[in-house]
Amino acid sequence: MRQKRGRWGIIIGILLLGAVLLLWILVWPGKERSLNAGNSTHSVRKIMADLRYERRIKLIREELDTAKEEEYAHLFLSMYPISSYDTYYISYWRGLETFKAEMVMENGRELAGTLEYLDSLSIVPETVFLGLDPECLEEEYPLETSLLPMIRETPGTSWEIFVANPSMDYWREKEEKECQAVIDRYEKAIASLVQEENAKVFFACDKEWLVCNSSNYAQQKMPTEDVATMLLAYYIRGEYQLTLDNLEQRMTAARELIADWYEDDRTLAGMEDTTLLFIGDSTFGNFTGSLAVTGVVEAFTGAEVLNCGYGGMAAAYGDPQCPALGDLLQAIDREDSSGIDPKENVPPAVQTAAVLKQTVAQGENMVIFLVFGINDYIKGFPVSSEDPYDTDTYAGALRTGIEELKGMFPQAQLVLMSPNFIIYNQYGTNPVGEGAYVFTDYVKTVLELAEEYALPVLDNYGELGIDRDNAAEYLQDEVHLNEAGRFEMGMRILELLNGYSNSANQNERIDKRPENHTYPHAVSQASLAILPK
Repeated sequence: MRQKRGRWGIIIGILLLGAVLLLWILVWPGKERSLNAGNSTHSVRKIMADLRYERRIKLIREELDTAKEEEYAHLFLSMYPISSYDTYYISYWRGLETFKAEMVMENGRELAGTLEYLDSLSIVPETVFLGLDPECLEEEYPLETSLLPMIRETPGTSWEIFVANPSMDYWREKEEKECQAVIDRYEKAIASLVQEENAKVFFACDKEWLVCNSSNYAQQKMPTEDVATMLLAYYIRGEYQLTLDNLEQRMTAARELIADWYEDDRTLAGMEDTTLLFIGDSTFGNFTGSLAVTGVVEAFTGAEVLNCGYGGMAAAYGDPQCPALGDLLQAIDREDSSGIDPKENVPPAVQTAAVLKQTVAQGENMVIFLVFGINDYIKGFPVSSEDPYDTDTYAGALRTGIEELKGMFPQAQLVLMSPNFIIYNQYGTNPVGEGAYVFTDYVKTVLELAEEYALPVLDNYGELGIDRDNAAEYLQDEVHLNEAGRFEMGMRILELLNGYSNSANQNERIDKRPENHTYPHAVSQASLAILPK
């Protein structure tokens, strides 16, 4: 019995000693113990790093073995998580059946080891999509001794390098000096890569719409699936590419963006109990998630956001194939979506409208945003007639809609929004309909109705900073805003909600408008009294 107790005592002692040693390694990783092996001295830390490297590189090699066995000619490797990137879209858009490695190369050593093993397998892929994180490159394993030689030794391989785009939350966790040091590492790595003929480098860390909206990210360096797909679309089209010519400008823009947002948290507090209802056309209705106008507003307010936007919908009646504003209001009032849309499936806008009264009652702590005009112009509907409530006209339909909404939700705050700048029909200068209306006639009508009813108004046409010179930067086609444009509209809505719509930033945009354009003031003096101060 004593002998057994002694053995158990020895076992327990060994376990306790091991636990203490492990704790020592974890709590004091900087403290080194010397283990002599011949003439070499190794730290416990280095031994642990070596063991981790061997374990991880083995898994990476197994994935590369699979790629070789299946004879993939296109590979997707990364130093940051890429599980949200779907290679289906690379195949669909480029016709490249691509093998994506799930193992992430955590540092320069793993990158170097991966490239060495790739070379040893005699794999010479036609394309390598490489997610690069310059922050994780150690001095001992620079690109000059790993990636750059591989690029130069494979002139027939196209290297498409996607540099990591961390979220603004990631940058805020660092000290300012550290932020600058990391960006310096980015610029140094990129500067060496853009000189290689068979390498293309893509980067989006200077894009406000991406970096500054935390809802775009599943992890701080990995976007959500929708956003990853959007980034892939840009990259595959050759946009957001860094070159020797634009490197300095783009990196300066990234530095300025991070500095501008670093201490400026634009999230609006106290809006969790507020409902924001968006009624309109494809400006709201064609987009969902964090990339939509509604998604941007939701991310920065935490409010309940309801989207009743419907692509193709006009304010006025006249299109039998698509509901008008009045139809949507009927669905709200009757709490019934039947008969509103000729399509078989009731669209989300109408579904939301049909249960709206149950959700918001009389509209306490509710703000309703109303935007129409693009489809009224495209379809040539009259701007107005002698009857101010003629719902076959743009002004009459809006006026009727305003009064019906005020009647249904008397405690709600209504905000009018003008349609955004368009390229369609010679920037909206070609007359349409019997009245030969131009696009600005519809814009002017919204501003006049806002004054008539003393309602706040956002002049998206005049105050988003979009004009003939830069429209391609903010529109995805001749009409619809792209991600940058929708983010900008979301920011203008936030400014109104926060009560600083006439901020210095907005005044700066006003100053940059074309000299030959004159626009009414963006926001009426009506206040959003229901919102928290």
